[in-house]
Amino acid sequence: MTQIKDSPEVKAIKSLIQAFFDAINAADIEGLGTYFAHEANLTIIRQEPPRSPSSESTSSYPQFANIPSPPPTAYQQQTSQEKEKESLKVVIRTDIAHFLALLEEGRKRREGQPDLHIFEKPDLERTEVKVDALFAMAWCPFSVTFAEKLHHYGTLVFTVGKEAEEAQWKIEGLTQNYRRSVGWEGEKEFM
Repeated sequence: MTQIKDSPEVKAIKSLIQAFFDAINAADIEGLGTYFAHEANLTIIRQEPPRSPSSESTSSYPQFANIPSPPPTAYQQQTSQEKEKESLKVVIRTDIAHFLALLEEGRKRREGQPDLHIFEKPDLERTEVKVDALFAMAWCPFSVTFAEKLHHYGTLVFTVGKEAEEAQWKIEGLTQNYRRSVGWEGEKEFM
């Protein structure tokens, strides 16, 4: 496998990723489904404890350090001194049809509720794409803000494929790893 930054295939995959985020932000669940292969699967993993991104060179996400975060709560100030244990929590592991149904249920539950001003944004400049003929993987950093405050950030790993050279890329598998920024602990999942 070779990494090719500006090939037509990489541009097409990055366009697919942008279209995915555009559909998420528009709450276009039907449109979102068109970007996935029929048997696609999805996994979402959360890293604990919450941590705001750092601009230090050792940080995996320095590009998100300048997005405002809510101030830490009293509980967070106390626990930050106690050094919480690092852990992973599988939030969901399912097929794409079930995930899209969950998104639709969540959209219906939020109808008539105040707008949370949720915005999900990929960092396509830092997205790494590796192509091997009809198969490719993309490692895409992303951030999610609520009313312009950083809620969570992480990486989406897209496994994409196409059935023939002329066919369009489709998402075969999607794994999201994310960490909440400080200030959002104890909040319910919003799916």
